[in-house]
Amino acid sequence: MSKHYLSKKDVKHFQEKLSSMGLSVPDSGDLQVDETKGRSIYYIGREEVAVEEGELLPTPAFLSIIKPAKRVIKVDNGAVPHILNGANVFARGILSMSEDIRKDDYVFIADQNGRFIATGKAMLDYDPEIRSKSGEAVRTFSLKQS
Repeated sequence: MSKHYLSKKDVKHFQEKLSSMGLSVPDSGDLQVDETKGRSIYYIGREEVAVEEGELLPTPAFLSIIKPAKRVIKVDNGAVPHILNGANVFARGILSMSEDIRKDDYVFIADQNGRFIATGKAMLDYDPEIRSKSGEAVRTFSLKQS
């Protein structure tokens, strides 16, 4: 393990990646990375904020802190355990979705109480009648534990 602070240039690059997902990240001189075997874990202070293993993915804990206002999908509580175990999000389990969602956007999945539980990629555009559809709506990403 080689945990170290990021340079200003690397912090800016990290912020740009998250910005491309529709997330705004406060400036932080406390951004650190732990790089091990092709996997990078980013921290602000002691809080794990993102994992990069091919793709940069914000952690649910970090999403709960920054509370994204865009690209949010709320799911019913019956879907939560399945999503937490790595299942994709099915249309019938969606309670609401942000109108700004387009196919292939990164989306942030929250339970009925607004607690963020996962990150995924939309498989379709915003649809106000999503619950009447069937099939997968979001491909979720798994944050594998070390």
